[in-house]
Amino acid sequence: MKLLTYLAFILLASSTYRCAEDELTIDCTQATNDMVGTWKGKLYYTNSQANGARHNITLSIISTNGCQFQGISAFDEAGTAFVVSGTIDKYGWVEFMETSYEIDGGEYTKCAASGSSSWSNPCNQWPYVRWRPGVKYHEARFRSEPFILQGNFFSAGGWRSGAVNGNYQITKQ
Repeated sequence: MKLLTYLAFILLASSTYRCAEDELTIDCTQATNDMVGTWKGKLYYTNSQANGARHNITLSIISTNGCQFQGISAFDEAGTAFVVSGTIDKYGWVEFMETSYEIDGGEYTKCAASGSSSWSNPCNQWPYVRWRPGVKYHEARFRSEPFILQGNFFSAGGWRSGAVNGNYQITKQ
């Protein structure tokens, strides 16, 4: 009985601590203003086809509106750049998504224009599928001094590739 009581106490204490941390709020408007500028870092892929691959990312946040921000993501490894739209909530959680092409380098669209529509279409597999809009970055908590975002990303994949996913770390320059 003592062991059960002890385990219940540990469980309750640890859950109370997590709840207390989530109750801390930030000024999300100020945080999005702090996002403006250039962020650089790496994407680390963990899905089966891309496991171990890395891409250098440059995220340029150009404008804000309240707790929302907009910008462009670009990569050393591709000619494609994406329009990015994101938010920071009152708890400091940051999410953003590559919504459309800013510059279509053709890595995905030239492949897709080739006309293959079978289930084994290479455009729906690594590495082409990575350059399709729709990658979502999430699970990052806004922190300043230094300005670093660490989180996860994912996108819908092709028939066989599942999803392109992994984690990222970017730092404000």
